[in-house]
Amino acid sequence: MVSINETVGRAFEAYRAGRNDEAEAICRKVASLTPTHSQACFLLGMVLRKRGSAEEAVHWLKQAARLQPSSPEVLNGLGSAYSDLRDHRRAAECYARAIQVNPRYVDAYYNMGNACQRLREFQKALACYNRALELNPRDHEVWTNLGKLHKELNQVDQAIAAYDRALRVQPDFALAHWNRAIILLLAGRLQEGFQEYEWRWRMRSPIFPPRNYPQPLWDGRPLGRKTLFIHAEQGFGDAIQFVRYLWLARRRAARVILETPSPLRSLFEESGCADAVIGLGQPPPPFDCFIPLMSLPRLFQTTLETIPRGVTYLRSPSGPDIPHPPEGRLKVGLAWAGNATHDGDATRSMRLEQLTPILEVPGVAFFSLQVPVPSEDEPLLRSTPQLANLAAQLKDFRNTAAIIHEMDLVISVDTAVAHLAGALGKPAWTFIEHSPDWRWLLGRSESPWYPTMRLFRQTEPGHWQPIIRQAAEELRRLLPPRSNASEALEKTR
Repeated sequence: MVSINETVGRAFEAYRAGRNDEAEAICRKVASLTPTHSQACFLLGMVLRKRGSAEEAVHWLKQAARLQPSSPEVLNGLGSAYSDLRDHRRAAECYARAIQVNPRYVDAYYNMGNACQRLREFQKALACYNRALELNPRDHEVWTNLGKLHKELNQVDQAIAAYDRALRVQPDFALAHWNRAIILLLAGRLQEGFQEYEWRWRMRSPIFPPRNYPQPLWDGRPLGRKTLFIHAEQGFGDAIQFVRYLWLARRRAARVILETPSPLRSLFEESGCADAVIGLGQPPPPFDCFIPLMSLPRLFQTTLETIPRGVTYLRSPSGPDIPHPPEGRLKVGLAWAGNATHDGDATRSMRLEQLTPILEVPGVAFFSLQVPVPSEDEPLLRSTPQLANLAAQLKDFRNTAAIIHEMDLVISVDTAVAHLAGALGKPAWTFIEHSPDWRWLLGRSESPWYPTMRLFRQTEPGHWQPIIRQAAEELRRLLPPRSNASEALEKTR
């Protein structure tokens, strides 16, 4: 007769072999018959984590931890399940308990470092990564996350050194190459950075789904009478920023087809970006070769000095009417939050109430360009008469561009609205987090990508108020009269 322990042993074998259905079925049966079998509870929790059922995973792993409170593996697994739920504080507590039980448990130090980094407790994260590397100096994943930590601290040289160490251990580790690309681009080393950026296709990430076409990848050479297919990738802001390269690509092909997310399609069509523009998911017309949009900077060997930087490369069409403010009032568009599903949105977005110093500037007509409006901001937006909510009119980016055209100034966090204002050549003030996205570089108040944009940078992580107050004071100085405000805005470009 097979014992329960032997049965659970078979479940572990199935789990290690990737047969998760089998492992789950065995563990559920054992747990229903013997709910105090800690290893069955532990393995069931780990299988559920792989399935993305984090809440149920926490339930079973908590049960395993009650039965085996001194098991570092169980505590580490529970911490990882909490991390899946983005409950990084509880995750860190579990990892700390695992380390207390086994002070040489490398995985717990690594995971603890990750949790502390997400909690923005950077010194604790640094201590955890360093301890993990003392125990195993050849752990390329720890070196890579140490590099990410240095990036968060804007320590460029240390970040590059950490990625280089990771790649000496594991030369084909795509994540280290990708993160190295980001830090090189942040440092303004664009040619090196865009070369490394190609590693994104080898990360097997849903963010970068590779395209498998029988046609060849374009190598940048003139195509004569052939057709080039270019597909956008990543977010709306990325598409807006890099569509500028289509004017260069069109000089080397008889015909260019652009695939783009549907909300951008009409804007790009009206701007004449390509000979044909199709929506994401539509079958493309016949073509001879293809290229991802964000691979074009590499093909054109872009440096900070050679960025295609025409002041206006998108057209602002006519669009919906907006409320007409009293004569002489400056029209200012506001956007304060990005896509909530973006991995770094918590640090780049803010709440509407934080913009109060700006909204209190007299003589200004404010217009909300925020889509969607976060639910927690809706009550304040409804009760702020000086801020007109245009969300119902912002049906796509063509309409948004038309409304931005009517503004005197756009003030935004790092989101697609900021990119669109820059691409339209409108004066734009962009609030940048302390550890910025690579495209904003470091220590600059202007952007080489957008000549009419001014950057307001956090001096400390999470501290928006000093730069909001600075922007409010500068907005006051633009007023009145209306003509002087327009002249002043031109000088801020």
